[in-house]
Amino acid sequence: MLKLNRTRYSLTLLQILAVFSLLIGLVFFYRDQVTAFFQTTQAGQLGLALNGAILLIFLLGLVRMIFIFLAYSREQDVLQRFVKRAGENVSNPANTLPDSALVVRRYRAVQTIANQLAPVNQGALAATLVAGQQAQFTLVRFVNSILILSGVLGTVISLAVALMGAAGLMNSPDNMKNMWDIIGGMSNSLSTTVTAIVCYVFFAYFYLRLQDARTQLLANIEDVTSLYILPRFKYTEHNLLGDVALLTASLLKAAEGITQVQDRFLHVGDHLQLAVNDLQAVIAQSGNTILDIHDSVREGFRLEKEAPRA
Repeated sequence: MLKLNRTRYSLTLLQILAVFSLLIGLVFFYRDQVTAFFQTTQAGQLGLALNGAILLIFLLGLVRMIFIFLAYSREQDVLQRFVKRAGENVSNPANTLPDSALVVRRYRAVQTIANQLAPVNQGALAATLVAGQQAQFTLVRFVNSILILSGVLGTVISLAVALMGAAGLMNSPDNMKNMWDIIGGMSNSLSTTVTAIVCYVFFAYFYLRLQDARTQLLANIEDVTSLYILPRFKYTEHNLLGDVALLTASLLKAAEGITQVQDRFLHVGDHLQLAVNDLQAVIAQSGNTILDIHDSVREGFRLEKEAPRA
């Protein structure tokens, strides 16, 4: 059965918007605590840069996810319209539909192959479609791979700053700036780790939902191909063999009919030959009777016999 419900896409988009709203709301209502968390010292400014980079990567991947979800939602809408037209036995269900839609491209591909009297390899078409959709996930996969690593990188950089402060403190124990560098570096290492983990949890969840949406869309494309597109085109290997078998059976029946007609003609010829022989016998008998009458009349009227012709 086809699952063409767009509720799943809408629900996921609402969840993404809810996460955006939650983050913005937390930053707005707890802006003093956030500012205190990222101290305004040099190390604190480094923490702002590192955590800002992590959030920027997270938001970049999330925005790309939103665009893909919207594209999949449009694909499902076109798919519903195509199935409705195909169910109504429209001659060309892809007419007036966007040419860039996946189902329209699949319909055109099958039509092109069928017009060339070549067998349609649905497995090859499905593999091509999957490869094309994989290319759409490059940025999302990249963000999903490096998001947690960006937190590790921020932790390493912050610990390096803390170690530099510790080294400076050992050279001048009375320098409080080095002490603040140590505290700020340790704080930044913790904040970048927490930020990366939280972002990764949300991103991984939406990434899995996006993969489920892609899988469902591709499955729907293949179902529509099997149920509505392929039956419209007879030029497959199986159908050609069936047509050849039907043609052979028809030729055998026609040959049997011709043989029967030939036998009938032979019987009719035999009867015709018998009729001709009978007619010749009758004509021969009639000819002798006429000569007898001719001689009787000549003798009755005492006519002279005709001289024989040269």
